[in-house]
Amino acid sequence: MAAYAARAGLKAFVFIPADQIAYGKLSQSLEYSARVIEIEGNFDDSMRLVRELAEETDLYLLNSINPFRLEGQKTIVIEMMEQCEWEPPDWVVLPGGNLGNTSAFGKALNEMINLRFINRLPRLAVIQAEGAAPFYELFRSNGHILRSVSEPITLATAIRIGDPVSWEKAIRAIDHTNGVVESVSEQEIADAKAVIGSDGIGCEPASAATLAGIKRLVTAGMIDKSDKVVGVLTGNLLKDPNYTIGYHTGELKFEESGVQQSIEGSLANKPLRAAAKKDEIRRVLEI
Repeated sequence: MAAYAARAGLKAFVFIPADQIAYGKLSQSLEYSARVIEIEGNFDDSMRLVRELAEETDLYLLNSINPFRLEGQKTIVIEMMEQCEWEPPDWVVLPGGNLGNTSAFGKALNEMINLRFINRLPRLAVIQAEGAAPFYELFRSNGHILRSVSEPITLATAIRIGDPVSWEKAIRAIDHTNGVVESVSEQEIADAKAVIGSDGIGCEPASAATLAGIKRLVTAGMIDKSDKVVGVLTGNLLKDPNYTIGYHTGELKFEESGVQQSIEGSLANKPLRAAAKKDEIRRVLEI
């Protein structure tokens, strides 16, 4: 948005919760001259305020509540089915924050089966962080009204959302695809991210919730080991490099109920130190 606005000579504004967004995500917005407004509150406060301002001024809102954005997000799953040669997998698993992708995926799958591009629906599985899981709680209780989380807690900043604006559309997507919603811990997210990285793919923490959720669903017997599963990674590692460094150096922590919690780097790849001597380096390298 910031790049296109800069090219078109438009003013771009980015609203974020102060001190709750990884600055790697802001580098492009700052470089492309967007005005970044840090709101002294959480994501949901920022969302509420920008929606009110969009109604009262000539600001045009481009968050996932925007129907045109959801139409664009449909292309993710359309291209996914094309790459699967129009043979749907058994499951499509993705992280859940504001639930725009979930809504768009459900809409795209419904349209593709109606147009006969695919002959069956994959099941959607939406994964949330335990400290920011209002959609999971709604699904688990089989309720009809989402109860927001006033102070969502997770280091996966992209899904640190307590009051997702697209939850009603997302629940329709889950119902239509016979899908499920699961939540995962901070430790599970961190370890899943390291596993993904060991395969040469760098993702941000929120994306790693996908793999952590798949592992949980397989353990619970919901996903069969013979099922074909597509796991969606929604953000690049460089959006939050400090998280990666913290995990691998043993310094990754988060605060819960006023208490600092450490995340164990059980798959950490710590740098090795050696004296400036060839024999010492050979010893460290074990060659």
